[in-house]
Amino acid sequence: MRKIIPLVALALSIAYAQEPDPNLHIYIAYGQSNMSGQGEVSAADKVADQRFLVLRAANHSNQTVGEFYPAAPPMGHSQSKVGIVDVFGRTMVKNLPDSITVAVANIAIGGQSIDLFDKDRNTAYVQNAKNKNDTWWIQYLNEYGGDVYKRIIEMGEIAKKKGVIKGFLFHQGEADYQMNDWPSRVKKVYDDIIAELKLDPTKVPILIGELATTAAGGDLGWRNSAVAEAADLIPNGHLISAEGCPALKEASYTLHFTREGYDMFGARYAEKMLEILKKEQEAEAASKIVEDSTKTNPAVQPADSASKGTDVALDTNATHPDSLASVDPAADTSLAIPQGRKSLNSLNETPRLVFDRKNQKLLISVQKNGVVKQYEVTGKR
Repeated sequence: MRKIIPLVALALSIAYAQEPDPNLHIYIAYGQSNMSGQGEVSAADKVADQRFLVLRAANHSNQTVGEFYPAAPPMGHSQSKVGIVDVFGRTMVKNLPDSITVAVANIAIGGQSIDLFDKDRNTAYVQNAKNKNDTWWIQYLNEYGGDVYKRIIEMGEIAKKKGVIKGFLFHQGEADYQMNDWPSRVKKVYDDIIAELKLDPTKVPILIGELATTAAGGDLGWRNSAVAEAADLIPNGHLISAEGCPALKEASYTLHFTREGYDMFGARYAEKMLEILKKEQEAEAASKIVEDSTKTNPAVQPADSASKGTDVALDTNATHPDSLASVDPAADTSLAIPQGRKSLNSLNETPRLVFDRKNQKLLISVQKNGVVKQYEVTGKR
């Protein structure tokens, strides 16, 4: 009882917060049964962690849709077990500072096509299923308010008010193994969500997991080329490997993961997200260097408006240091020029600092005789 009271207090503090909490990292998960969770539930899965919450998306367990609660299975609909999001959340909070709280909203239904999540196709999809009397899953759809796309948007709007949407977790595709344009449909759903929630796609990645592999006995491992294509189509898409994750052999198919498989797979989603967050921190540190340099040295100007927020193409004819160094705000930030290279003043009257968002690098942009070249800032002398 002593542990539950602080957890309830935390959930209430989030519910009544007036401004978004930058330390409340919220993830929205969607997909089929592997995202819903099919792993066996252990006693440890029910032990609450005050820094891991569920943003309740389905109507069950005497909990209110759109409110935050201590995370425990079922994280998705009422019959969900343990899956990717359970392990993802617990792994994240173990590896993030104590000041960070992680919450997940999980909208997933087994056996369903990507079209169920498509705002332009879902109505026809549901009606077609009803016409075929394929209605076993409609009870779960109703728990999500009858429209999973709308529920994703609703959870997203709440997430923006209460914290920060840090990314999307996606696992789906088994139902669409014969759909040739599945990768582009996955991208459309992501693009629609990003647009409707007015999110910056460069700051909100989507993590897309492979299907149970052929090596593990998965029936649809051969479709992982399509999964990789979907991740590649989305500029901020990231493929999560299922290699080595044990698959569960069931009577009619082998599509789900074992409990061990979910533990491995969910941890990999978390590892990739932690890697992305680390790069974001390095980017922020680099941006601060640019800002500070602009304030202290008028000769060093930030990138012009045309290049802000865009990838900076490196001149392949320019010489770059063999080793790349991360930008550390606490480190010596002297601008390094490789040996044998002329001083910056001889290259350009007014060199500029430019941040390459895609490659997470700080560059010096110089111009000579109308030719622009860029050199990496390493922090080394």
